[in-house]
Formats: sequence, structure tokens, C-alpha cells
Amino acid sequence: MLSKSSRLWPDSATILERSRGVFFSQWEELLRLRKVAIITSDPDDIHDLRVASRRFRAVLELFYPFVPKGAKTELRKSVRMLTRILGGLRNVDEARLFFAARMKTDISAGDKLFHRLSGQRSSELKLISQVLKEFDHRALDRIVRKIVAGVNEHSFTSRNSISLLAYFSDVSIRQYLPIHHLLTVSTAPEQRASRHALRIAIKKWRYFFELISQILDREYTSFLELLKDYQSLLGRMNDIAEFENLLRKLKLPPDERDHIAVTLLAEDAILLGDFTALIEHKPLVYTFLI
Repeated sequence: MLSKSSRLWPDSATILERSRGVFFSQWEELLRLRKVAIITSDPDDIHDLRVASRRFRAVLELFYPFVPKGAKTELRKSVRMLTRILGGLRNVDEARLFFAARMKTDISAGDKLFHRLSGQRSSELKLISQVLKEFDHRALDRIVRKIVAGVNEHSFTSRNSISLLAYFSDVSIRQYLPIHHLLTVSTAPEQRASRHALRIAIKKWRYFFELISQILDREYTSFLELLKDYQSLLGRMNDIAEFENLLRKLKLPPDERDHIAVTLLAEDAILLGDFTALIEHKPLVYTFLI
């Protein structure tokens, strides 16, 4: 009997069937979580919806070249906007947690900060509630169903002369190339923009492998855990930049602002050291399981 790692690849018909199933299941999960978030307004539910919107965007991008032109552009734009709007609340909540943990010995140092963040949080919740209710899920659902039906042998062969497996391999290589380049420069302290780009690239590659593991029935658990380690650490580093952007919009006393700036600078240095150690001890190299 073949081991799991040496199992034969599924045929094209099976891959297409699984692709349609994964595509539609990601969309159904997004719609389900939208309903939940409207009812609860719970930060965890909103965060789960944000992740679901990203995963749906990943599967949409994977099959985007094979989808007929037209309303797919509207779908892509609508879901991307949803992801962006949901991110504002997450940044505020993460900032509240971050500063609460680091200023608990000096409550007065963050007095104005927490008051301003609470006001910002209320504004973000109102905006999210409005956007979720205005999200035209019925019209977009019709688009998704049309797209899913169009993911078939004809739509693929009419646009490509390579197999689906070759296409997936090509996508993986193209997603890894910027990661390979950015890893070589991202540990320099001044390369914050490179680390931001690296985080996004790794996140996309991780979502790709989550999809591929279902479509091709391949085991990528260990590799996905490594990508998650990188994404999580880079995400915490990106949080520092997001906190700085958030604080620029808040009116704070100079002494409190200076205290916050020192706190963020120290945290950024610690995280950069952790990131450098991660690269040294758990290098991220290309893989595509055959």
C-alpha cells in the first residue's frame, strides 16, 4: 500500500470537483460568520469573519484566471473591502491589550490613551455594523455560484496548455520567490517595509497550502505550522507599526506620547531579535509535496 506521502495524485476530474467544493465551502463559511457577527458584534466573531474573508480571497485568486470576465471583479473588490474594514477593530483591541499589559504598573501613564482607544473602538464597531448590513450577499452569492459552476475542464483547457498540477506548482513557485528575496534583507532593523511585505507573502503562501492540502489530499501540517510561526511573529511586528499609525490619530499629552514611543521601540527591538532567531533555527525553504 502506498504511504500518504507517496499516494498517487488525483485525476483532473477529482481535482476540479474538490476545487469547486473548497471554493463554495469557503464562501458559505464567510456568509455564516457574517450572520453571526451581525447578531453578536463579538470581537472574536468579527476576527473569525476577517480570517474567513481572507481565505475566500485566497481561493478566488487561485482560480481567478479560469473565471470568465465580468462580475468577478466586483466580488473581489467587495470582499477585499470587507477584510479592510474589519481590520480596524482588531488593531484597536490589540492595542488595548498590548498597552494594558505593559502599563499595568503605571495606570496614569495610559489614562488618556485608553480613553481615546475606547472612543475609537466604538466608532469601529458602528462602521462594521453598517458595512456588514450593507454587504450585498445575495448578489454576490449569485456571482459565486456562477463562478463555481464555471470551474470546469473547459474553462481550464481553454486558457492553459498545462495540467492543473503544473498550474498549482507554478503558483507555489511564484508565491515563494518574493519570500526568498525578502528573507535575505528583512532582518536589517531599517527594513520594516520588507518585513511587512514578507508577512503578506507568507500569509498568502500559507492560505495556498491550506487550500491545496484539501484539493490534492496532501499532508502539510508541519509546514503549515512553520508558516504560522513566521506569520504570527511578523504579525506582532506589524502590530507595532499599526499601533504607531493608530496613535498618530489620537490626541495625547506629549509625556504620554513619549512614554508610548519608548515602549513601542523596545518591543520592536525584542521582536526583531526573535525573528532573526527564527530564521536561523527554523529556515523557511521551498516545498511542494510530490
